[in-house]
Parts: sequence; C-alpha cells; structure tokens
Amino acid sequence: MTAQVGDRFFLEGDGYSIVALSNPIQFQPEEYGMIPEACCTACWNGYWCDYHISEEGIRLQNLYIHTKDEIYPNINGIGPEEKSKKYHLYMGHCLYRNLDLPMEYTGKILVGKDFIRTYYMHMGYQRAWAYEVLKELVFENGKLVQTVDHSHMAKQLREEIENRTVENGGEDDDIRQFVEKSFSLKLEDKAWWLL
Repeated sequence: MTAQVGDRFFLEGDGYSIVALSNPIQFQPEEYGMIPEACCTACWNGYWCDYHISEEGIRLQNLYIHTKDEIYPNINGIGPEEKSKKYHLYMGHCLYRNLDLPMEYTGKILVGKDFIRTYYMHMGYQRAWAYEVLKELVFENGKLVQTVDHSHMAKQLREEIENRTVENGGEDDDIRQFVEKSFSLKLEDKAWWLL
C-alpha cells in the first residue's frame, strides 16, 4: 500500500496538506466530462487539487488528473498543459493550471504543514497529529469564517501516542481499523478530538 498524494491549500502564502474534512469539497471531475482513473498507486482518486484561500473564498487553482479515456476537455476556458517532459513530474497526471474556480464549501477542513518525517506512514493519508502546524478552517458558503490553531493539541497527542507505544511494545491492537483509517479523510478518523 502506498502513501497518497492529497489536496493542498495555499493560505497567506503558505502551503498546507488537507488532513481531514467534515464534508467533501464540491469539485467533481465528472461534472466536466472527465472520468478520473488511478494511473499510479500514490493517487487512487485519479486526481488531486491545489486550492487557494483569499478574501474571495476557496478557489480551485490547479488540477492534476488522469482520465480513464484520455479525454481532457477545457475547464473554465482552460485546457491541460501539453504532455511533455514535465508529465512525469505529476506522476502521469495532466495539469490544468490557474483554473480559478470558486468552491461553495460549507464545513470544516483540517490542514497541516511542516510534516514530521519521523511519523511518515507509507500507506494512505498522513495522520493529523504528525504535523507541527495544524489548523482547523471553518467555511460558510466558500468563505473562511474562522481559523483555530490546533498545533498544541497535535503536539500533546504525539507525546501521548509515543508514551502508549512504548508501554505496549509498539504493537497496534487492531490492524484492520488502522488500515481503514489510513485511507480516510473523515474528521472522526483523523481528528476525533474535534468532535
């Protein structure tokens, strides 16, 4: 099993990984005539996105996608970059750059930056507590209405997990549940302390 490339948020000039969501973001490639298909084990969704947050709200800027039928229509008047030597940089995915599509998201999104390599898992999405900086972004109709810094909680959880791991000899009690949560982006799986 492979670690998954995930969506990214760019907020105030900094890049963050999307760690968990209370609701899926509205972007659906199928609405634009594309059927995403995995072309590598690091992206089972077949696509990932870069979102920018500003006073205007959430905007989808870049889309990296591989389609089942190799059909790549224009989105918002923009086509994908031509496949070239850069193609391999995106793991076989085509890049739509500067789409500037507004997203009408309502809900909570947990984002992290400064990932601590010690906690890297080569399976699914990384754990929320494995980031030095962990922020909860609350949106209403695409607008950012609140930001809560949970970095202190992430640090506390790392300490508790390290202590518990030492106590039980490093064994995970339920490997099936561990694997399922690794491929989840649900808040209850990645950030249970927020519920």
